[in-house]
Amino acid sequence: MQQPQIHHLLWPAPDEQTHICHARAGFRAPPHAREAMTAAHEDQRPASPPNHARATRWVRAGWLIDGQGGPPRRNMGLALRAGRIVRIGPDCPEAAGGVDLSHATVLPALIDAHVHLVFSGSLDPQVRAAQLRHTPQQSQAAILRHLQEHRRCGVLAVRDGGDHRGDVRRFQQAHPGKADQPVHLCAACAAWYAAGRYGAMIGQSPPQGVSPAQAVAAHMEGGDHIKLIQSGLNSLDRFGHQGPAQFNAQELRAMVQAAHAAQRAVMVHANGEHAARTAIVAGCDSIEHGYFMGAENLRRMADRGTSWVPTAVPMAALTEAPGLSGKQQDVARRTLDHQLEQIRQAHTMGVNIVLGTDAGSQGVNHGHAVQQELCLLVNAGLGLAQAIGCATCSAAKLLRLPDRGALTPGRRADFIAVQGPPDNLPESLSEIEAICIGGTWESR
Repeated sequence: MQQPQIHHLLWPAPDEQTHICHARAGFRAPPHAREAMTAAHEDQRPASPPNHARATRWVRAGWLIDGQGGPPRRNMGLALRAGRIVRIGPDCPEAAGGVDLSHATVLPALIDAHVHLVFSGSLDPQVRAAQLRHTPQQSQAAILRHLQEHRRCGVLAVRDGGDHRGDVRRFQQAHPGKADQPVHLCAACAAWYAAGRYGAMIGQSPPQGVSPAQAVAAHMEGGDHIKLIQSGLNSLDRFGHQGPAQFNAQELRAMVQAAHAAQRAVMVHANGEHAARTAIVAGCDSIEHGYFMGAENLRRMADRGTSWVPTAVPMAALTEAPGLSGKQQDVARRTLDHQLEQIRQAHTMGVNIVLGTDAGSQGVNHGHAVQQELCLLVNAGLGLAQAIGCATCSAAKLLRLPDRGALTPGRRADFIAVQGPPDNLPESLSEIEAICIGGTWESR
């Protein structure tokens, strides 16, 4: 969670159809509203064919983005059987029950690798304070509601960054088969911060007399990963200010080793050069946020294969926050520009960049923020297919989901279709036409 309280709406509400991309080079205007679609396009919406577990069903895609970073391919067919892709190629037989998406772009279902499901993106300080006082039942309802928002936006897997009571982990444990979850959920076993430092709203500190590594090792039940908080938030008063790390190098290394010994991945909240360096050297799997971590750390990450989840959307929201002073808005703009330049450098160096939005932060709405983060990645210099790869193939690799994230034979048939050619992306994600989940269609 990246920013202080703000008191005004920055991004469109979840039920609005207009979506914002910052007016920087390379951006197009938002797509037309749904009522402006032509009758011909309405007629082309795919029907929901019956599900036959062993029958082969064909999908004709006008354009196909496979999620692996390559260019879109024109006029491709996908053969689906038993919920998986069994074949992709230019030949698509005119079989009964096939789905015609020749007017649309098909791409893998999206993944958000950094969310906080117990929180909404509300900017009302009273709402945000009330969320911290929610009963477990209220939190469970909020988690389900936010997962449903992700699904409506074509996001079918998320990784949660922790909450102070472990409600997301409990939600996951209450749905062990995941069949009744609207989205695949990767939950934190626990999130840890040093006593007296930032982190109380999303985690816990080791009990007195217990080493950080012992605390981590004692809380491995359930969940998929461990969250470690190694720095504070970004300052909006002093551009580039870097506070001290929360754990020393030895403590952090021992915590990472304890998590890895239990087959748990480690995500580390780290802003600033020293905090990021200790996390990378300790062997973490991903750096979260990573503001002001510098080129040297980016090179370390490229060399070690450490993933980076830069979460630019929360800072972008602050650049237009009327609740902030003019100076604070200027610091936010400069901080965002610096982060976009780091993303450009990281991409050039070969760092594995993964899309995460920090949804649940002020002004960052679940599901909808993925489109906004994609816009920012494109602004930073990534090609469209490469940016989509950050939200699909790269994210699936980080979340250890080998059957998701790419449209290739053998993987799950999870994909979305948007109107028109790829040139309309990322904006056309606000008008998802259909979602295929494990071979089952959800028309919109």
